Amino acid sequence: LSIAPSPLDSNVIWVGTDDGNVQVTRDGGKTWTNVTPNIAAAGLGSDAWVSNIDASPSDAGTAYVAADHHQDDDYAPYAFVTTDFGATWRRISGDLPKGWVHVVREDPKNKNLLYAGTEVGLFASWDRGAHWFPIRGDLPPVPVRDLFVHPRDNDLVIGTHGGLAVAGRQLDA
Repeated sequence: LSIAPSPLDSNVIWVGTDDGNVQVTRDGGKTWTNVTPNIAAAGLGSDAWVSNIDASPSDAGTAYVAADHHQDDDYAPYAFVTTDFGATWRRISGDLPKGWVHVVREDPKNKNLLYAGTEVGLFASWDRGAHWFPIRGDLPPVPVRDLFVHPRDNDLVIGTHGGLAVAGRQLDA
């Protein structure tokens, strides 16, 4: 479901599947390390839907995983971070509201700033996922499926279930 090459090291690639499998290669795909048991130790149940992995733009060993258990009618938010190539993980979805996490992205200019797209909207954290606050503006409470920070303009581009928004403005397709 998700493939995330590191923007810092072309040999580091992360993958996530629809059955909770998370793996990483550090040699360009020659060998893979299954880090699923390590993320399970941080609270991700078996057979999770790993909807997104984001490789950090500031550290090659850091990655973010967004996952859910929709098939089990579990609406809890699941978001995790590793800083050691998947050897250990920390859950960072503590005070996100009930609703699946679709994507977690690190800001390319401030590694402490994270964005989370969830089933119930858009959230940000200034402390690497310890605390989250909603970003509303004119954005309706829609599922946010993907996020992208424009490298030149610094705009947060938001892919929703209902369309595409930039800075809270709905764009017509």
